[in-house]
Amino acid sequence: MALTTDEIFEKIGSFGRYQFILLGIVGYVEFATLALQVMIVTFITAEPDWMCVKAYNNSICNFTEPIGLTSDNYGARCDMPREAWKYVDGFTSVVTEVCKG
Repeated sequence: MALTTDEIFEKIGSFGRYQFILLGIVGYVEFATLALQVMIVTFITAEPDWMCVKAYNNSICNFTEPIGLTSDNYGARCDMPREAWKYVDGFTSVVTEVCKG
């Protein structure tokens, strides 16, 4: 004879205090680790504007104003040596640099 769901719950018991505590601990740990993974994107994807170094050769880096993420020439620095450009001062976040090429 097969047991029904109600009969199984009668044998093992209902959702009690132990299950509530266990659910709270597991839920808190899951929430804390997931929140860190979601928030880290805010810090590692932030990238400041950049501009050409004035003392460098103008034929390599010839932009006169700072270049931002929305600029058409934002990816141009990937083809330049690192000494030809610098980040605009005043940016205080963690920065990662990725050039596609």
